Amino acid sequence: MLTAEQNATLTQVGPDTPMGELMRRYWVPALLSWELAEPDCPPLEVRLLGEDLVAFRASDGDVGIVSAYCAHRRASLFWGRNEENGLRCVYHGWKFDVTGRCVDMPSEPAASNFKDRVQIPAYPACEVGGVVWAYMGPPDKRPAVPLFPWTQAPPERRAMSKVWEECNWLQALEGGIDTVHVNFLHGGRPPGLRYDERDARGRANNVSTAANIEVVPTDYGYIYAGIRDMGAEGTNHVRLYHWVMPWNQIRQTGSGPYFSGHMWVPMDDQNTMVYNWDYLPAGREDSKEDRTARSEDGVLPVWFRDARLEMGTGNSFGAEVDLEHGFRSVQNRSNLYKIDRQVQKSQTFTGIPGINVQDRAVQESMGRIADRSLERLGTTDRAIITARRSLLQAIAAVQEGKDPPGVAPTYYHLRPGEVILAKDVSWYEAAQPLLREPEAPEAINAG
Repeated sequence: MLTAEQNATLTQVGPDTPMGELMRRYWVPALLSWELAEPDCPPLEVRLLGEDLVAFRASDGDVGIVSAYCAHRRASLFWGRNEENGLRCVYHGWKFDVTGRCVDMPSEPAASNFKDRVQIPAYPACEVGGVVWAYMGPPDKRPAVPLFPWTQAPPERRAMSKVWEECNWLQALEGGIDTVHVNFLHGGRPPGLRYDERDARGRANNVSTAANIEVVPTDYGYIYAGIRDMGAEGTNHVRLYHWVMPWNQIRQTGSGPYFSGHMWVPMDDQNTMVYNWDYLPAGREDSKEDRTARSEDGVLPVWFRDARLEMGTGNSFGAEVDLEHGFRSVQNRSNLYKIDRQVQKSQTFTGIPGINVQDRAVQESMGRIADRSLERLGTTDRAIITARRSLLQAIAAVQEGKDPPGVAPTYYHLRPGEVILAKDVSWYEAAQPLLREPEAPEAINAG
């Protein structure tokens, strides 16, 4: 468990907080590229690390991420006119470019040079993988562009969605790196309804409800393994993940060829935007079953659709997202996540439809910020314990003027994996060929 002070340190993300200062050393996912569909389209409100911001795509296609408030009388720039490479406040016409510089001030005399002395906060932005990222930290510490392997996949081989989770970022992250809950929350079912034995992971989950969790620290976070005894087969099923600090998870999607992951990005202390990505790496193709279940365009399997369609109509996880109201989940506290108690009695462990919805339901049930001083953690919580310790150490490193883990581009080459091994084989040594891209993207500067 954590002390109350440690819990506050890890969960408070605003400006001038220890965790907030750490997070501002990374590129922060701010929104999906398609939300700013074209130059001079309407601006968008963005809440990020406790700050109210506005994002807009300028006439030349560049994205600006600036303070939500005009420097004049603090009117919101969300109502602004996006025109001629700048965002113009509708109150008195002051106009700001993507760097936050005031470039026009029509409410002042033409001879005045006052506009040259006015600036609003603005953050550098980059676009990779269909995501707009913001860098909110010290200018001289800006890291390389976040070229995760999934960001380098062609658009037709990747998918991305996001959803607003109404709780602190840490309990969302911890839910994602918690391996053992899948036996219960997602797959632990009443007697007689077991996992599909045709799948290796299913067979392992049927045998082992208490996986052995092993964690290997790295310079970007850690590799962690969920090791499950496969019983009479005399082998272990090993599921391999990466955690890239502070909020990135990389994992494999079942036994298929797709890789997946999440980014749990704090909007503020009590709200999180969860990004969910999938991609089909080069050299890997989908199964015969997937090829026979194509979407209408014939390019991708049915579940691997355009993110806007995916979120608007419900995806393979059973969730629907309200695009018109901040990407809130249609299944939420107000409708009890559409739980069906009869289904819970007879078919599933929770009665809540949708894997990701099940996660949100239990994570939000802890309260906006869970009190970790009251927890009692066990041996299968090793990945969570190590993540907390790593974050506290990273905070201390930043306070000492050092670089935290995960800012160097050593994560560019990472892959997850699943493997069946003899019990006497070292998973770490045997899995090394699985854990790296054949050819890593070349590191580049943010520019």
